[in-house]
Amino acid sequence: MTGRDGSARRRGITVNVVAPGFIDDTEFFRGTMDDERRAMLVGQTCTGRAGSPQDVAETVHWLASPGGGHVTAQIIQVNGGAERGR
Repeated sequence: MTGRDGSARRRGITVNVVAPGFIDDTEFFRGTMDDERRAMLVGQTCTGRAGSPQDVAETVHWLASPGGGHVTAQIIQVNGGAERGR
């Protein structure tokens, strides 16, 4: 994630991945989601709801803020606790 010379680290660059789960109201699922599939995906969450674009935006905002400055090389799942294959 950093050059061999550590230049990214010295410049304070962090690298993370935000991995959203089922996010309602997006183009990704538009027209392909029936009620049964939606209920199944929501049922896999610990929060009992679909994610929202705002959930993802707030996660990215936090990562880009000083509060996320020591977080690097992570996959941040924004999925309400749902796990693949659960």
